Amino acid sequence: MFAWGEDCQRGFWVKGDCNTTDAATGDGVYRLNLGYHVTDLSAGRNVLAFVKSNGNAFIMRTNESRDGGRVRGKQKFVKCKEKIEAVSCGDDVVTLLSERGSVLCVDTTQTPYTPRLLEAFSNTPVSQVACGSQHSVALSKDGQVYTWGLNSRGQLGVGKKNSGASSPQHLRSLSAIPVVRIAAGGEQSFALSVSGGVFGWGKNDFGQLGLGDAKDRQTPTSIQSLNLKKTSYISCGKDHTAILTKDGVVFTFGSGQYGQLGHNSLRNELRPRLVAELWGAKVSMIACGRHHTLALTDVKRVYSFGSREQGQLGREEQSHPSVPLPVQLPQDTGDPKITTIFAGENCSFATCSSAEEVHRDSNADSDINLRCLEGMIDKWTSECNSKSWKKIKQDIWRTFSSASCLNNSFLEQSGKHLQTSPKYHGLNLKMARLSFKKLVKNDKVWEEVEAAIFHLLPLLDTNPVGVEGLRIYVLLNELLHVIQKHTRQQNTKLAEAVAAAVTHLPAKSLQVIGDWWSSLSPSTMLRFVKVWKKALSVIMSSRPVRRNSGVRSLLQVLQYMHNVNSRVAESRKLPESGFHLLLDINFLLEDVELRYLRSQRMFVDAEPLVLCNFPIVMDLQAKIQVFYMNAEYTKIQSTLQGQNFLFLVLGLSFPVSPNLELDLRRASLLEDTFKQLAATHHKDYKRPLDVFFDENPEQDNVYIKDFFYEVFHEMVSAQSGMFVFNDSETLAWFPSRVPQEVRRFHLFGVLCGLALYNQVIVHLPFPLVLFKKLLGVKPSVEDMMEFSPSVGKSLQCILDDYTDDVLEDLEMDFEITWDGTEVDLDPQTPKKPVTSHNKKEFVDAYVNHAFNTSVETVFREFMRGFFQVCDRDLVRLFRPKELQEALVGKDFQDWENLKQNTVYEGEYHVSHPNIQMFWEVFDELTENQKKAFLWFVTGFDRLPILNLNKMNMTIKVRKVEDLSSDKFYPETYTCYSLLDLPLYSTKEIMQAKLVEALSSNKRIDH
Repeated sequence: MFAWGEDCQRGFWVKGDCNTTDAATGDGVYRLNLGYHVTDLSAGRNVLAFVKSNGNAFIMRTNESRDGGRVRGKQKFVKCKEKIEAVSCGDDVVTLLSERGSVLCVDTTQTPYTPRLLEAFSNTPVSQVACGSQHSVALSKDGQVYTWGLNSRGQLGVGKKNSGASSPQHLRSLSAIPVVRIAAGGEQSFALSVSGGVFGWGKNDFGQLGLGDAKDRQTPTSIQSLNLKKTSYISCGKDHTAILTKDGVVFTFGSGQYGQLGHNSLRNELRPRLVAELWGAKVSMIACGRHHTLALTDVKRVYSFGSREQGQLGREEQSHPSVPLPVQLPQDTGDPKITTIFAGENCSFATCSSAEEVHRDSNADSDINLRCLEGMIDKWTSECNSKSWKKIKQDIWRTFSSASCLNNSFLEQSGKHLQTSPKYHGLNLKMARLSFKKLVKNDKVWEEVEAAIFHLLPLLDTNPVGVEGLRIYVLLNELLHVIQKHTRQQNTKLAEAVAAAVTHLPAKSLQVIGDWWSSLSPSTMLRFVKVWKKALSVIMSSRPVRRNSGVRSLLQVLQYMHNVNSRVAESRKLPESGFHLLLDINFLLEDVELRYLRSQRMFVDAEPLVLCNFPIVMDLQAKIQVFYMNAEYTKIQSTLQGQNFLFLVLGLSFPVSPNLELDLRRASLLEDTFKQLAATHHKDYKRPLDVFFDENPEQDNVYIKDFFYEVFHEMVSAQSGMFVFNDSETLAWFPSRVPQEVRRFHLFGVLCGLALYNQVIVHLPFPLVLFKKLLGVKPSVEDMMEFSPSVGKSLQCILDDYTDDVLEDLEMDFEITWDGTEVDLDPQTPKKPVTSHNKKEFVDAYVNHAFNTSVETVFREFMRGFFQVCDRDLVRLFRPKELQEALVGKDFQDWENLKQNTVYEGEYHVSHPNIQMFWEVFDELTENQKKAFLWFVTGFDRLPILNLNKMNMTIKVRKVEDLSSDKFYPETYTCYSLLDLPLYSTKEIMQAKLVEALSSNKRIDH
């Protein structure tokens, strides 16, 4: 072994004399012929300890001599019952780690050196120990970090400064992080995760934590600047830190007072800085002393930099201490194979081995073991007998009740997991899925695994310090999928518990999990969504449906996933139907009843489960059903409120109808409608609606359909003058110049609300942006593309194609013409030119003016009228497209389906000659004629959403007495979708009569 620095050669038992040839040259490097192999060595302020390959440990104490100097005493054997594997020294305390994972402490100020077993680890095997000046850190084999000792600068990481702790304290903030290495310096501590995450805490006045400032940290804090650097090893001096990456690159930070950072300066570094002088020399090992640093390269050359007061650099005095230069080893030693370097306090050591000897791995390639859980699962499921069961059970609990262990499992191989970040989880989900499949198929093993997970979930850290602590949520999602697919288990308790754990995470952690979800393939994303849907489906199918916090947690997770899905690219986005649940009509009715009762301030234990809270699980039909149910409740309430209580008590008839009655003249339908609605109190809009025409007292729901058909066709026409139309005159929009009768737009809103409220679809040829605005969704270029394709395409070209040169040639500025009016979109800067830097601002301003600013007054009135009828919260259940379809229906073109669902009465049947002749005539109609026929039979020219899958009609013979059937037209009863079809003598006559009936707009006979 080579030794250099303070009193380096003293105290060791050696064979023969030390070779002092090089000491005479001033380099001070000694070769110590020990006759045994040193496997570990550590030196603190007043003590040095090392371990031999046979597991024996020795300690040497450094004391002050009579002349004030420091003198190292001889090595003394430490008697231990177990073989020692590793050693770490503080100022006066030596911490020993046995091969079995026991931790022993030796206070070297007391003699004899008696190791004291730390009872706190009696049931917790430890894999690593590290000491600072007066504190210690331990890493258990299941990845948990413990600290004890002095805590003057927060070096224990327990959250507050105090005098310290005499016994190990579990560092819960790192409990979910798969920690594989620890390090400690003067008054700072570090932990390294399996995927290269670095966490530091404690003293930071020189920047030795690498966080970009000089403030101490009381808890572990992620060093963001080292993310994705593939850190594999950490070594600490008193006030500086060195980092080694898997690629052999070295970063240093902290105090540079003695040149110990190797940057050719004595400046402190608050952030990790690459040691440029070592660039190109792949470093395999690093070690920090008090104020100096060593680096071993892959060609076995040792470099040193930092303080040289005690000769700890092992090179010429003339060389600059802040520049990494090779240590000058004795020349007569041949070509020694340096395998390991150690640095402690003011001394340095390097061990040599022959090719045959087992040597310690380098820091860069050291065994940061990926936990091979799949191999353990194979063992558990194949050796599950009575003899091995106790050990298997212990392994299961050690693994599945530890977030750290799970987060260290199923990682991508070949170092790919080292790219773990807020955008990438580093997991091999296929490997996890195959292993979990084996688990759940063994009932005995799975029972223990499930119990361990239930034990773990309430203990999970709700705010893990690094993203690796969140992997468990992805793995548990995969596990739940496997359970549902490969078992018959209908119990949802585990899914509810996992969901509850997810919902307790802060927004920052949910953002990371969301980004991981969104990075998955669409098939995997769908698989994960189905996990929560399946659990909810089981619950929803039970009676009564549970409305507890567990169910709400499941719904909340599904909502999170929906939010994530809305952020992904359109090509990878799951359809909205992927989040829908099959909701029973009785469950929806219960939700509506609960909402109604709560709105009336009535005391009820439960609250609505999905209504208004989780509309994402409702398909359009469910939303419309809920809306209509609530409307019926509201109608009943409004009716009761409008009745005179005395008449109700005395049992007398009511003098005034409790309904909203419109008595209209067909000849002046629109004017009468506006006049009567304007005279009606807005609370009465919610009463049941009755419509009468031309003083006819007959009451029929058909008249309501007819009313909405006529009034909307008249109102939304060019002749009414209320609206402006696009160039093709296919879509209407609000005028930008406010007309005198702005009240009409309020009544237009009322009419739209009444149509939806009374389950009638209407003629409303407006772009989707109308419904976006009702729901508070911002208009976009796509909306302009729909309303005015030419303008929309121009705006899109400006965004996508136009450069500064093109824009300059076109002389474009922020002045536009809209609805016949010139408008400056930026009045603060008149005639501001459009450039590549502000073109998005221009396009956004254009769209905003067209759909917001220019129609602000009239649209406000429209919206006020609409929401005087419709419950705003229930309207918000819909997405814009859904609200549009609820109000205007959907085009029906499945004429073959209509034919298949038609029912025949009387003498008619599917093979009747007149029926066969009818379908031949129908098939020859144009598309517009078929749509006219749809109105003729049903009263709708588009189909209501609730009837999309129920479109059918009934055909029966129209009876004609004493006259020829050829003289009569077909008749319809739209309330029943009933067609009275005469028995025509020829196909030509039938075709003529049917087409004439349609073209004459003979819509309603009854």
